[in-house]
Amino acid sequence: MNQPWDFDVAVVGGGPAGTSAASVLARNGRRILLLERESFPRFHIGESQLPWINQILAKIGAEKAVAAAGFVEKWGASFTTADSQADQYADFARACEVPNPQSYQVPRAEFDQILLEHAATCGAVVLQGRAALEAAFDDHGVALTYADADGKETCVKVGAIIDASGRTGFLAKRFGERKKDPVLQNIAVHRQYEGVPRSEGRRAGDIRMVTRPDKGWFWFIPISATTMSVGAVIPQAVYNASAKPTPEETLSFFVAETPAAARLLANTSPVSPARFDADYSYLHSRHAGDRFVLVGDAGAFLDPIFSTGVLMAMQSGIEAAETIDAGLRDGDLRARRFAAYERRLVRRYHHFRRFAAGFYDPAFRDLFFSPSSRFGIYAAVLSVLGGNWHPSWQTRLRLRAFFFLVALQRFIPLAPRQQPAAALTTVPPQAQPMEARPNRPS
Repeated sequence: MNQPWDFDVAVVGGGPAGTSAASVLARNGRRILLLERESFPRFHIGESQLPWINQILAKIGAEKAVAAAGFVEKWGASFTTADSQADQYADFARACEVPNPQSYQVPRAEFDQILLEHAATCGAVVLQGRAALEAAFDDHGVALTYADADGKETCVKVGAIIDASGRTGFLAKRFGERKKDPVLQNIAVHRQYEGVPRSEGRRAGDIRMVTRPDKGWFWFIPISATTMSVGAVIPQAVYNASAKPTPEETLSFFVAETPAAARLLANTSPVSPARFDADYSYLHSRHAGDRFVLVGDAGAFLDPIFSTGVLMAMQSGIEAAETIDAGLRDGDLRARRFAAYERRLVRRYHHFRRFAAGFYDPAFRDLFFSPSSRFGIYAAVLSVLGGNWHPSWQTRLRLRAFFFLVALQRFIPLAPRQQPAAALTTVPPQAQPMEARPNRPS
């Protein structure tokens, strides 16, 4: 039956969540409008991907386009303490239930553009430089108004809306509330460098993490043959006591008091401005309603310690698209249609959150830096770090055993304790990275 709509579905936002939803729906023959307020390519943080993203890319039909881009291959992750006294390598080839242990490190500007172009190839109408302004809902559809860069407004009638607008929260700010995680409230400051030393062989493309005694940490992500994305994730209280006037000065300060990070950056050159990001984890109170659904960062954002962001965003886009497709087929897009989608999204968030929050627990870090291959527990942990969001019952039992051991570690030293230093050692000024000069954002 023909519907009195210009499009079956409008997707607001052209990031990984929105393009995944648009691609699935368009491949199913739906008429899709995708609105992106910026013009691609555009900078975005979140370069390191997990092995389970391979299944997601295959689901939307983008695996060949991503593979052809020549992105840096990622096979695992290295974790090092601030003084370099302890080191642990997470090799995804050792993880259980990870079909393909190889993933990618991606410049997000290029990666996101590939996904946006893929959505258009699938049949979605993709409009860049278009800002969604208003959505008026009734029993028969949604009147969506958007504007171009010159302010010219257009109104279209659609059957449903997918809010993939990220932290902007086009519909999220109208329905429900964003609930910040009281544990995972951090600040990130980051920039790109050339000349950072890398591991040899297959490990050259892996992400390197340097932990800090104050529970903060650094990432080092090789996003090309020469460029490394480097960022410090700092607890809000530590950041508030130490932040400097500019992002460059702030990053230099945290680098200088973290010896392992300072050594890696001693003879490097910055190739981008430094930027601040508020890595506040949150989960929205409501993820769907009559004729609308939230996906990606519009509905949830989780601390980036284990690089789950893009995977979670794209998986939510796929599931929302499949739910809407079934609703269009049945003629029912009421809120109850999305109940199962909401439950899956919240379960997946808390599944990964348990590990993200755990990493800020000294007992978790103690066991993580002293892994044992007994009973397959460590392989189960690696499986989650590889992106496994629906483990088998055997793996779930092993994960429960791991967190039981974490609880014991708080009282009984099952593994050597990584004693927090009274103060981080400051490295000499010559070991600090070079500086540029953009102003700190307001």
